[in-house]
Amino acid sequence: MNSQELADSQQDIAIHGARKGDFVRLGDTQLVVRVEADDRELGNEVQIGFGKNMRDGIGMRSVPSSESCDVVITNVLIIDAIQGIRVSSIGIRGGRISAIGRAGNPDTMDNVDVIIGSGSIVIPGEGLIATAGGIDTHVHAMSPRVCDAALASGVTTIIAQEFGPFWGVGVSSKWALEQAHNMYGAWPLNVGILGRAAGSTRAPLEEALAGGVCGFKIHEDTGAHPRTIDTTLTFADEFDVAVALHTDGLNEMLSVADTIDVVDGRAVHAFHVEGCGGGHSPDVLTMAGRENILASSTNPTLAYGVNAADEHVAMIISAHGMNPELPSDVQMARNRVRNATMAAENRLHDMGVIPVTSSDALGMGRVDDTWRKTFAMASMFADHAILDGSVAPDDVAINNDRVLMHVAKITTNPALVHGLSHEIGSIQIGLMADIVLWPYSTFASKPNMIIKNGLPAWGVVGDPGATVSNAQPLLIGPQFGAFGVTAEDLGVHFTNSNSGISLSRRRSVPVKNTRTVRSSDMIRHGILGEIHVDHTGNVVTFNGQHITSDPQNAATLTRTFLL
Repeated sequence: MNSQELADSQQDIAIHGARKGDFVRLGDTQLVVRVEADDRELGNEVQIGFGKNMRDGIGMRSVPSSESCDVVITNVLIIDAIQGIRVSSIGIRGGRISAIGRAGNPDTMDNVDVIIGSGSIVIPGEGLIATAGGIDTHVHAMSPRVCDAALASGVTTIIAQEFGPFWGVGVSSKWALEQAHNMYGAWPLNVGILGRAAGSTRAPLEEALAGGVCGFKIHEDTGAHPRTIDTTLTFADEFDVAVALHTDGLNEMLSVADTIDVVDGRAVHAFHVEGCGGGHSPDVLTMAGRENILASSTNPTLAYGVNAADEHVAMIISAHGMNPELPSDVQMARNRVRNATMAAENRLHDMGVIPVTSSDALGMGRVDDTWRKTFAMASMFADHAILDGSVAPDDVAINNDRVLMHVAKITTNPALVHGLSHEIGSIQIGLMADIVLWPYSTFASKPNMIIKNGLPAWGVVGDPGATVSNAQPLLIGPQFGAFGVTAEDLGVHFTNSNSGISLSRRRSVPVKNTRTVRSSDMIRHGILGEIHVDHTGNVVTFNGQHITSDPQNAATLTRTFLL
């Protein structure tokens, strides 16, 4: 490519965004994707603005929104675990995705999938990446500001375990749950609440079910013992709700093998399966790679770095009510921190064994780090791609499969695990239009706009006293969709089919298919095998082969974009 061709290409990208065959580097990572498809007609792309073609009789059809779209996102690079990597336009009607493909006016253009009407709201997507909204399945909402931070990071759905500065790990009081449902309506955020499974009888579970929980949390701090595990799983099988399991870190009543036996082939979501966040020491990681155990990680151990071990001892002591002055408490905390299992966990993610990432917000992790850490981890295993023109296009190291795998970890797969996939988790026709728009240069770190149920709810806002909307200083904050009763309308509350809760405005949606989901159902994952951790916690094998990864000295998607 000579200098003139390069200049023409750069100009075209500046106007129209990436095209089929183009390479796009994601933020400052090593991850480079190549655009697989482009639904536009070359030279006839729709664009809005002065002197552009999105006007009546050209790119816009004179019809109402009932015959077109309420909202159209044009010419955006979709990165979706199911759709793949393609440039397209997204049509939205009534808060749901109604069309995906070529946008325009079918009276004047060929093969139009997304009809732009005279009244359609248009969001230009050139230079932006569209993903499904992030789903964080492990949130300790100890502060209401967690909801702000989640939205600002590109998360549109949380599975919460509390709603205030108290010790919770699940809530079962019907009265308290009724208050929680009303509180969460203040944010344009989908919310499900886990009930506490801490007893050996069904009565507390029945109360929580009537209170509208979407699943249950078993936690070692209240006893992850055989009777509780079996009672909860039996109850969940009857009522089709998910069970999240934080196993017995002290091995007081059960070893990891005992826990697997008690689970007895039933579906269970194994939280922070590496073990630093809690669970059988030193070998809870052996729960991953099994068909019925749906394993996830929390973000502090992703991407595995040189300071990971030091950070986690203090975190464990603080989060779990331990006393740093008691040597026994300090030793128990240190027993949970193992470099070898952290290193292996990251490798297992890249192999497709662990299908979900989450935060464990305010319980060990950071709610605004899940997108960032997931893709920093992906970058660890990517080959350096040279894009200066010195390497032939066919020889450039591309990471489409790796990127799509990691998108699945925070969108499609958590939706499957918790029974949400009939509503969210992918950019697909019929699903809620929960879409995050990212600039190529800040992908997974700083979103441009968070679209909730079809409307901008959070995103980049400029100086309100300026003459244009994008004047500095630019901040990520609430958009109009976050105000008034609209915030309540845009989110849904995930509950269960036996819920006794009635909300005034917010839609309640029962979860479904949580008891039949298996690891082999996980999109772009499903690799099964036997994991072994030696008794010291220093050696991890997968199907007999030693697995590890090198700790990172510096993380991507951090200091380049964040003060």
